[in-house]
Amino acid sequence: MSPFRPADRRRRGSVALEFTLVAPILALLGLAVLDVVDFLRVSLRLERTAGETANVVAQYQVLREADFATLFDLAARIAAPYRVTDTDGVVVISGLANQGSGPVVLWQRRAGSSGYASTFGAQGGSATIPRGSADLSLAVGQGAVVTEVFYVREPWLLSGRFLAGEPFTRLQSFALQRPRMVSILRVSAP
Repeated sequence: MSPFRPADRRRRGSVALEFTLVAPILALLGLAVLDVVDFLRVSLRLERTAGETANVVAQYQVLREADFATLFDLAARIAAPYRVTDTDGVVVISGLANQGSGPVVLWQRRAGSSGYASTFGAQGGSATIPRGSADLSLAVGQGAVVTEVFYVREPWLLSGRFLAGEPFTRLQSFALQRPRMVSILRVSAP
């Protein structure tokens, strides 16, 4: 005599069928959660890269043209394994100052892809302070150093259909620092 009754077999069969129907949905949901975690990890790495690079720039006593290669190398090392100074992104370092007629971009250097425009403006033009840093106001004679990091991130294959919008693929972070020495608001020759 069989230890299982016919009702038990039908119940086991319906559980297997339900699992077969629900498993792909659970797998897709699990991959989407992992992709969101990856998105957060990349975002935090970009924030760290921008913050630490801006902090290092702000500590210079005299900023020379030759120093930018070192600064961009530093940014690339902090952001690794994400290639922010290559074709996947760009690092933009700018010097801002208020010389009496509002904030302007005194100088700007970049490394990486050319497909990104600085949020703060272009060299020689008026500086636009983004909403996220509304507490920054430059009085006449004051300056700031800005590091922006842009990166293109590819969502994973299965979650790409759900997380393929601009906020999940084109990431950006910036950091503002007041320089310790006013002299770095000018870039000296090599």
